[in-house]
Parts: sequence; structure tokens; C-alpha cells
Amino acid sequence: MIRILYCTDFLMSGGVERQITELVTRLDRTRFEPHLICLYGPKAGRSLHFLPHIEAANVPVHLLDLGWSTKDKLRGWQALVRLSWQIRPQIFHAVNYHSNLLSRLARPLMPPRLKLIGAVRATYTPKQLRYERLSWRLCSTIVCNSPHLQKQLVEHAKVPASRVLMIPNGVDTERFAHNPQPELREKIASGATLLLTIVGRLAYPKAPHLLAQAIGQLREQGKLSARLKVIVVGEQEHKLIQTKLDETIQRYQLYDIFQQYHQTDCPEAYYHATDVTILVSLAEGMPNVALESLATGRPVIIFEGANAAGVIRQNETGWVVNTGDVDHLAETLYHVMNLPSSTLTTMRQNCLRRAADFSMARMVNDYEQLYQHLTISRYHKLCYWH
Repeated sequence: MIRILYCTDFLMSGGVERQITELVTRLDRTRFEPHLICLYGPKAGRSLHFLPHIEAANVPVHLLDLGWSTKDKLRGWQALVRLSWQIRPQIFHAVNYHSNLLSRLARPLMPPRLKLIGAVRATYTPKQLRYERLSWRLCSTIVCNSPHLQKQLVEHAKVPASRVLMIPNGVDTERFAHNPQPELREKIASGATLLLTIVGRLAYPKAPHLLAQAIGQLREQGKLSARLKVIVVGEQEHKLIQTKLDETIQRYQLYDIFQQYHQTDCPEAYYHATDVTILVSLAEGMPNVALESLATGRPVIIFEGANAAGVIRQNETGWVVNTGDVDHLAETLYHVMNLPSSTLTTMRQNCLRRAADFSMARMVNDYEQLYQHLTISRYHKLCYWH
């Protein structure tokens, strides 16, 4: 039995959090014993959306509920050292940014035989890359989820290629292919001829206000369909992002177009209710929203910076827009509004085929093979996923 201690920054409603929830709850429990540390919760203003799912799978959870102060970070560092000796895992798997930093600082005081797995899931700033360059040696392996993140680690953080493993995100294709609420569209957008959906928490670097700007431009130009509707579904993480969206809706008087809903345990119902998903993030590692949308057969309008992993293919599974370019976004929306319904029907089949490349079973199996490999071999060479 291989004991694994995971450490995540959050358990709120988000893509990284969904991935770690799926992983720890799907592991083969005859071979792996997962435990999980969550750094932040209500004290930091973050929800614990996925906590009940993990506890229902009988995975022990240690909620530190840190604040944002330096003192809290010190308390978190001490807790990681203490829990690593208390639980005695063979593997410590850090999931995201703060858990990576604290676990590497704590590594010299953890049990010596423990294998530390780091993770990089986003495009890093020069400052963050310097941290990687200084600390990668503390990790047995660093996992990233897309080729462009793998490249930034090797070329800019100077991490040896042998220490970097790419495991793309997974999506539960069977779950998302099923529509659990066929009546939802009529309920939330009765009469809409084109329904657009933004799914995901309102956080940096997501920029939903840019969609509102593009729609506002189309309205001013007299190019906007009278039956276009937009729904925004997700948890509010940063008030500034919500404020920008609210101000843009007010500026263009788009109250009749935009509707907003809180985070949900059933995002697939909203994807199925919609025609096209919008992802106006300025940058992403491998966007879960795009994978989930594909698995429901819905094409995606996506910024180029969010599509660095190449998940969406132009005019096949969606449309790629120049990052932050409101004029290009407006042009793309106008193009989509005027597409024949037969084109969207064809694209739905393309989306379903593309989603099959990112099965959740494949992702979990890749991680299980990594854990097995790290515990049986002191000197190891990692293979690239393809």
C-alpha cells in the first residue's frame, strides 16, 4: 500500500480543485492510501466546495484554514512538517502554487525517504520562474499538464527534462455527455436563439468583462441578435473581477442579456443548456472548462492565451480569439451568431471526439503509474505523455 499525502491550496469550485478531487477519489484503494491537506478555507474567504465529495470517499482531510499573513504561512509550513511525520507517506504531492512553495521549504525537515512531487499548472511570471530555478532540486518530479508549461520549466526555470513529467488534465466524459436537466434552458433562457455560457470562478486572469464589452460593441453597431443571452456560472473569488463585469454590463445596459448564477455541483447541466461556451481567460495551463465543454459537445470561443495547450482547434471545436482583443472577440461573436444550425451540429460531434483524448481514467492511470514508479525506483527516468 502506497500512502500519498496531497496538499492543495483550496477546495473551492475551480478547475484545479476538481482535478485533485477526481484524482484522490478515483485512486485504486487496494494499492493507494490518499490523505489530503487543504491550506485555505473560510478564514481566507474561500469556500470548501469539494470537501464533502472528498470526505464521502473516506479520504482523511486536514483543513489548516490559514489566513493570508506571514504568520499564517509559518503556521502552514510547520503543519506540513508535522503532518508528514505523523502520517508518514511515501509520497507528498503538492498540487498548486502555495502548496508547492511551502512543501519545498518544509522538505528538508520531512522524513528523508519521502518523495516530493511538485506541480506547475499555470504560466509563471519571471519571479515565479526564479523560485522554480532555486527549488526544483527538492522535488523528485515536477508534473505539468500541458506542453507549453513543460517548455517554460525546461527552458526558463532550467529544470532538467528528466525531472519534468507531463500529465494532461482529465474529464469525466461519461458524466458530461449526459444531460441531467433537459428543462434547464427553457427555465433560464426561454426564447434564446443563441445562449452563451461562462463557467468558472471569477478570478485572475479571467476577464468576463471583455465579453460584455464585445457584446456592447455589437449592440452599438446594430449587429446584436435580439435573442442572444449569456449566463455566468461560478464562484466569486476576486471582487475586482465581479466589479469590472458589473460596470461593463451597466455601461452598455446589458441587463437583458446577462444572468449570473452561483457555483454548482452540476456544471454539465449548464453546458448542455447552452450553444457555445466562452473562455475569456488571459492565460491558462490546460483549461478544464474547455475540456468539460467538449465533453458535452459544445464548441468554445477561447482566447489564444487560454488555448496555449491547443485544446480547441479553430473552426473544428471552436474559435480562437487574439488574447484581450475585444474587436476580434466581437467579430467572432458576430460570425457565430450567423452560423447555420447545421454547422454547430457538426461541431458538436467534433467536440465529443476531441474530448475522448482527455479521459479521466487515463489521467488517474498516469498518476498511479508515477506513484508506483517513484516508490520502487530510486533512480528513475520519466516518460512523456503523448
